[in-house]
Amino acid sequence: MPLRFRVREGELADLGVIEEMLEAALNWDPSAPRRSLAELYAVDATVRRYLAEWGRAGDASVIAVASSGYCIGAAWFRLFSAEQPGYGFVDASTPELSIAVARPYRGRGVGSALLAALLAAAAERGHPRLSLSVAIGNPAQQLYRRHGFVDVATRKADLLMVAPTAVVGAR
Repeated sequence: MPLRFRVREGELADLGVIEEMLEAALNWDPSAPRRSLAELYAVDATVRRYLAEWGRAGDASVIAVASSGYCIGAAWFRLFSAEQPGYGFVDASTPELSIAVARPYRGRGVGSALLAALLAAAAERGHPRLSLSVAIGNPAQQLYRRHGFVDVATRKADLLMVAPTAVVGAR
């Protein structure tokens, strides 16, 4: 039976869902010990930047909701500064994408729908591209490549990727 879900624009009230999905994204490897968001915050202050003061100018999100009403995934972007960059920082005018799908719903089209919706949202807001960081070995790399992301740098344990958003009216 195919999974029935819809993707909607995120709201400030979705912060809890986005927190849950940030934790899921950072715990992508099922063979690694699972860490709570509080543990992740304590280990690396950069993690906190992905949600601190959520809803500021430049933040946007989309949420995948199953027919049951349960939120099964989220994708969001925000702008970072050179002084306080995210893992996938390119420059201060390129928003960085984060995305996660709850484990039972992975591989069923949810991530692809979220990514397409967020790329469209970025284009509507005039952003010509999005960036992201993905761990080497994370199977999500295939999803990102299908949506136009290309490697721009390889670091110790991750890849920096960028994709055009197809801004309407861009030449």
